[in-house]
Amino acid sequence: MERNQFTFYRSYYEALKHLNKRDRAQVLMAVIAYALDETVPALTGVPLSVFTLIKPTLDSGRNKAKNRLGKGGTKGEQRGNEGEGEAEIEAEAEREGKGEGESEGEAPAGPDPAAAAVLAAYRERFSPTPSAACVQALTGYAATMGADCCLRAMDAALDAGKPSWAYLRGILRAKEAQGVRSLADWDRADADHQRRRQSQGSRPKGSPTSDDPSKFRKDLQWMDQFLAQTERGEGI
Repeated sequence: MERNQFTFYRSYYEALKHLNKRDRAQVLMAVIAYALDETVPALTGVPLSVFTLIKPTLDSGRNKAKNRLGKGGTKGEQRGNEGEGEAEIEAEAEREGKGEGESEGEAPAGPDPAAAAVLAAYRERFSPTPSAACVQALTGYAATMGADCCLRAMDAALDAGKPSWAYLRGILRAKEAQGVRSLADWDRADADHQRRRQSQGSRPKGSPTSDDPSKFRKDLQWMDQFLAQTERGEGI
């Protein structure tokens, strides 16, 4: 079904703005061609992953437009046959101008821009063909931690020379367990870890400290065992 207009949701923009200029242009033209002419694009890599996330809302908008045209007829039919083609275009534009369901509070949910950005980056930097489990997990981490944290985790994995899903997942799990939900949380967690390391490194090795009761307990247990062996003549 050829259309003359479609609703471009803000979520599309949020997903597209994270792409480089070339990929952004490919996805944008693919969205327009598919929405207006139902032309299936020939995309690969990052553009394909982003278009795949947007496609369900385009399909939903087209189906709603078809249903509306099928229900009440067009203004051309109401006037007879006079100017039928022109009136049909006008009727479709008028109906679609309502936002394809937005006036009734039925606007379809657009793709999660955070998930789109994370999946696009993963396909570009790690693997162009992530597993279904990987896609599901990354979508979940993007929802709970945000795209920025997921992208920083990717940077950390690549800096460590570990461009694998297993290593990246380990970083994300650790940060999620630390309560990281933003880059500010990440920075605080790293600062706390650094302070703990410095505190532990400043203690004299082999000497008990007032805040290390386990050291005293181990020393006392060893002393008790030594005295018992000495009394039995085993420790001499």
